[in-house]
Amino acid sequence: MVTKEELRQIILDDLKIGSLPLDAQDKILEKLGGNIIKRITLATLENLPEKARGEFDAISESGDQEKMQEFLKSQITNFEELIQKTIKFTINEFKELSGIK
Repeated sequence: MVTKEELRQIILDDLKIGSLPLDAQDKILEKLGGNIIKRITLATLENLPEKARGEFDAISESGDQEKMQEFLKSQITNFEELIQKTIKFTINEFKELSGIK
């Protein structure tokens, strides 16, 4: 799973916005980062087997991020790849909608 700081760096590097003022960077990072997290959550739930939903809910309620990550890796084939593809897709969509090349 990607940490918040890793996600921030991926966005900064991919969009090449490191030279923008920090407040402008923060606005882009907040909006795009939020969209990425929502998409990762949706992709995770779409790929999570129905039989694993109860355990997912229990782990989610516990707040144990490490346990959640291990659980998702065990339940979703190529979980890390799914995350990376979702991040890349969302950033590319943002770039397309924003006219960034």
